[in-house]
Amino acid sequence: MIFYGTKGAHLKSEKISGVKCGHCEQQTSYTASIFGRYAYLYWIPVFPLSKKGVAECDHCKVTIEPKEMDQQLRMKYDNINRNVKTPITYWIGSLILLAIIAFAYYSITQHKKDVVEYIKAPQANDIVEYKPSDFYSTLKITRVENDSVYFAQNKYEIERQSKLYKIDKASNYTEEVYGISLSDYQTMFDTKEFLDVDR
Repeated sequence: MIFYGTKGAHLKSEKISGVKCGHCEQQTSYTASIFGRYAYLYWIPVFPLSKKGVAECDHCKVTIEPKEMDQQLRMKYDNINRNVKTPITYWIGSLILLAIIAFAYYSITQHKKDVVEYIKAPQANDIVEYKPSDFYSTLKITRVENDSVYFAQNKYEIERQSKLYKIDKASNYTEEVYGISLSDYQTMFDTKEFLDVDR
C-alpha cells in the first residue's frame, strides 16, 4: 500500500501593527500567519504545493484571508508572505529520489565499463548470465587456463534476469564443468548468447 497525500505546516507568524480592524473598528494589530502545503510520499515531503496565510485581529480575534483584507493590511501581509521562504525540507523526497536515480545511473554506467574488462580478462568465480530457454540462468567460471574458460552450470532457471541473484548459490552449481576457448567466450557476448557478467 502506498501512503501519499498533502499536508500543511505553520511557517511563520508576525505582528502587523497600526491597522484598523474592519470588523471591530479598533485601531489595533494583527497576527499574520503563513502556512506551507506540501505533497508527501510515505510521510516524506516530496515537493511544495502552495503557501497560504491569514491575519487575526488581536482585539476581536476575527480571522480574515488575503482576499478579504483592505489595501493597507494586504500590503503589509504580502510583504511578510514574500519574505517567508519555502523550507528545503519540503523538497527532501525529491532530493532523495534524484540521489537514487543518480546513483543508479552511475552504477549502471560503471557496471557496463567493468563488464568490458571482465570479458577481456575472465576470472574464477565470475558469474555469467545467459538465457538457455524461455528462462534465465547462470554459469560460474571455475578456472581460466591458457586460452580456455571453464564453467559450472546452474541447475536452476528463473523467469526474470533481475532475479538471478536468488538462484546464484554455490550449492546450485553442478560439479561437472565444461570449457570453451577464450575467443568463443568473448564472441558469445557479442552474439548475446551471454548477457552479462558479475564479479
